[in-house]
Parts: sequence; structure tokens; C-alpha cells
Amino acid sequence: MQDFKQELAREVAKECKTVNDVHNMLKELFKGTLQEILEAEMEEHLGYEKHSIAG
Repeated sequence: MQDFKQELAREVAKECKTVNDVHNMLKELFKGTLQEILEAEMEEHLGYEKHSIAG
């Protein structure tokens, strides 16, 4: 996990030129992460995946 974090930090540093760039990238990363977590939680709650015929 630590290697992943370091690699992610390197990628962010490569792509971002300003503090605002870093802020925006981290905001998007956080948004995507939360979306994935919420979708997984909903699938667990419902007992089937989104767009599944079972639902």
C-alpha cells in the first residue's frame, strides 16, 4: 500500500504545476473514491450489482 501511495504522489507531482492544480486533482480523486465506496455499499445493501437482471 505504501508503494501505491508513493507512486500516486509522484504522479500528482508530475501532473500539477500549482497548488490549485494539486487541490483540484485531489478533489477529483476523493470524489471518485467516495463514489466507488457508495456504489459498493449500495450493491451490498441491495444484494445485487447495478443494472443486474436480479434486481
